[in-house]
Amino acid sequence: MTDGAAPERAPRPAPVQAARPAPVRGFYAVGLCDAIGLGMYLSLSVLFLDRAADLTNHQIGLVLGASGVASLVGAMPIARAAERFGIRAVLCVLFLVRCGAFLALAAVATFTEALCAAAVAGLLSRGIGPLIESGLINRVRDAQAVGALARVRTLRNVGLAAGALPSGAAIAVDEPWAYRAVLVASAVLFLGCAAICRGFPDTAASASARPGGRARILRNRAFLSITALYGALTLSALLLGIGMPLWIVQRTQAPSWSVTLIQLLNTALVVLLQVRLSKGSERLTRARALMCGGGLLAGFGALTAPLTGLGGGRLDLAVVVVAAVLLSLGEVLITVGTTGAALLHIPEGQKTSHLAALNLGFAVTTIVGPPLISTSVGWDWAGWAGWAAFFTVLGLLALRVPGPSAAMTSARLPAATATA
Repeated sequence: MTDGAAPERAPRPAPVQAARPAPVRGFYAVGLCDAIGLGMYLSLSVLFLDRAADLTNHQIGLVLGASGVASLVGAMPIARAAERFGIRAVLCVLFLVRCGAFLALAAVATFTEALCAAAVAGLLSRGIGPLIESGLINRVRDAQAVGALARVRTLRNVGLAAGALPSGAAIAVDEPWAYRAVLVASAVLFLGCAAICRGFPDTAASASARPGGRARILRNRAFLSITALYGALTLSALLLGIGMPLWIVQRTQAPSWSVTLIQLLNTALVVLLQVRLSKGSERLTRARALMCGGGLLAGFGALTAPLTGLGGGRLDLAVVVVAAVLLSLGEVLITVGTTGAALLHIPEGQKTSHLAALNLGFAVTTIVGPPLISTSVGWDWAGWAGWAAFFTVLGLLALRVPGPSAAMTSARLPAATATA
């Protein structure tokens, strides 16, 4: 130090700060509005195509099948586009296109028009959810991520149920204009979603825009095994949604309204328990235990269902309720446990594409599951026992889910520190 001058200090490096996350309320709002609009469509899609579009049963099956296949095709390209261009931009485009597709669907008058509009709407259906989820949990710890995903999925369940209310009113009116009005209302909701997404900051985008997303996922064998296990275990949800109603009306003396009762029970249990049971599932041991417990509960639920053959109407109703509760609890445990385990195997900056791949596990199940379940219901005890054994074995296999590699664990530590 000379001439009384202050000592020259070396410039202090700027602190490393995590990118500011997108406002979580916006993602929750988009998830809820999207689910309401989707629930409005799902609740009356078959009747709309029959009563308003005047399609034959064969044509209705082709339209719905094309929509389902398109949803599988679109999921991964949409996820890669979001990683490249940002979640905000891609979500805005998707919701605008979905709005247009539903407006076109509301105006269809021929089979070809219905096929094209439903295919475009289906192309987007599996891609939007993972983008909302990945934008919500981007750059947060796994403990926060699992809870956030549980909350947004709970909101989506509420939204799907709420969407059935206007659809029920349209079904009661049973006029073509009423069905078309519901689809227009869905389109308006999707337009509102696009407006909300415009408020998301650019930091909602994934940090990774490197090519080869599919190859990275295919090399992640532990994640792929969890995805396959998730797809297989979620057959329990379809068993409740498809197998139980068929069993009730065809093989039991339980009242027909018990079909609605078990649906309400399932929704209530998912809404009440999903967030609570997700706590701690970011730890591998807890995630394994939840997946195993979900498989075992689903197995017990499958074993309970055929007990309806032992009594009359009241006993059958009680058995149906117990089986539905067991299957619903199994569904919740499977979902939160699998989410916690999967997040441990997702590299930083690749959440969008990996969540889309995880979602495809359930998407494939929705295609192959219905024919398997509807066929097995006709096998009486043997069919239910087969499902019980299937879910029990899967639950035990979940205890062998591998943990993340040391390299991945060390790579995640700086990101976790940055968010502290």
